[in-house]
Amino acid sequence: MWAKYKHRSSGFTIVELLIVIVVIGILAAITIVAYNGIQERAKFSKAQQDLASIRKAIKLYYVDNGKYPVSTADGWMGWDQATGDSFIPGLTPTYMQKTPQMDTNLAATDTYLYASTSSGTGFTLQRYRADGLPATEKTNNPRIKPSDPNNAWGYWTSNVATNYSD
Repeated sequence: MWAKYKHRSSGFTIVELLIVIVVIGILAAITIVAYNGIQERAKFSKAQQDLASIRKAIKLYYVDNGKYPVSTADGWMGWDQATGDSFIPGLTPTYMQKTPQMDTNLAATDTYLYASTSSGTGFTLQRYRADGLPATEKTNNPRIKPSDPNNAWGYWTSNVATNYSD
């Protein structure tokens, strides 16, 4: 009785395999795009927290000393691998154990900058990218620097928001 029925070889047709491959490709593309967006937002969130931590330390310095840390005569002082914790004088280790570190691959174009008035009555603390801020950092960022909206964001006192040129 079973001999009457011929067995078809089981398997998938080429069309079915192509459909599965296309669906997997679409899902992979969606995942990669979503992952890249999440990575950028995470980096921005970390940078925001790092800058907020430095700002809090500057404010603590002000409470104890009656003025903000005074920057060098030429104005801007920037974070890089060489200066590390000492780019804002007097801040570490008293007001923060260690300055938040940046990715060493970005040190040439991505930095923290600090400048103060000569009397220490005001300051500017910003994250600066010479190559321009990524869209993630420009969109809906209330800390964008008015005088340099394409390259910088951060914190400043009202009396020095635009006094320093880049």
